[in-house]
Amino acid sequence: MKSQTIQPRKLSLGKAIGWVFLLLMATMPVLVSLDYLTLDPDNFPFTQQKAVYTAHMTMLITHIIASMLAILIGPFQYLPGMRKGRWLKVHRWLGRAYLLSVLFGGLSGLYMAQFAHGGIITELGFGTLAVLWLYSGTRAYRHIRNKDLEAHRQWMIRNYALTFAGVMLRVWAPLSVGMGADFTTAYIIIGWACWVPNLIVAEWIIRRTRPAPHRAVVLARRETPRTAQTDV
Repeated sequence: MKSQTIQPRKLSLGKAIGWVFLLLMATMPVLVSLDYLTLDPDNFPFTQQKAVYTAHMTMLITHIIASMLAILIGPFQYLPGMRKGRWLKVHRWLGRAYLLSVLFGGLSGLYMAQFAHGGIITELGFGTLAVLWLYSGTRAYRHIRNKDLEAHRQWMIRNYALTFAGVMLRVWAPLSVGMGADFTTAYIIIGWACWVPNLIVAEWIIRRTRPAPHRAVVLARRETPRTAQTDV
């Protein structure tokens, strides 16, 4: 496949504000999760899972560290200036670190999903998240290896939307408790709500930012069957 050239989009004031907000949101779960790195179960904020976390400490800490790295690296990869000139090498090395973080975070997350609080529905929610996280990361990696930059960009948007589940989990959990919801019931819902809406937003962003020639090809493909029927 031939290499594509995609001109980095300029960072307008509105997008700059959005990027800063994204970075601040990404920092929040990292700060919340620092207590886990003490390795002292008495410091763990999720008291309902203390026994489970103590029994699977290695996989838990692997998941937390890898996920923290992925969450923090992600916003910098979306800066237009990081994808050109002297910063391109930094972008590539950060991309490698990000995908390695997704690999370790996804595998450890898939392992920990079987112990998720709330039972089988929550386990399926976090298990599906881990599988899709790994799958989208693999697709993004394959496309960049083939120098298909646009497909790589789209799959990375999907992948970071799944990475951002770590942020939304820590948004929805206190909100649901603050609204008086039963924690276990709320957590079962959050096991899906922390990532499904993210993917919907990601698809909306992809459609809005898809290059014009690509959109034209998609529209042409949609119109082809109608034309064929008319000719017949």
